[in-house]
Amino acid sequence: MKPEEFIDSLKKEDTFDYGLCPPPVKADKGLDILIKHFLGDDWYVTMPISAEQVYTEAIYAILEKHQKKTLLQRLFGI
Repeated sequence: MKPEEFIDSLKKEDTFDYGLCPPPVKADKGLDILIKHFLGDDWYVTMPISAEQVYTEAIYAILEKHQKKTLLQRLFGI
């Protein structure tokens, strides 16, 4: 999802004029958007756990997938 599409979708849901500020978004909706963006539509958890635990799994997967490499890792391909 492009940033503009994200803001446009929020504006469609909430018609209040926030002026220069963006419309608010609920944390669970925000995490769902980030999960789809970084992990893909087909990412899921098979364990019977709470939504908060699923978010923990997703955050871990995102951080693991997108961790920055150190200078040594970049230089030596580690």
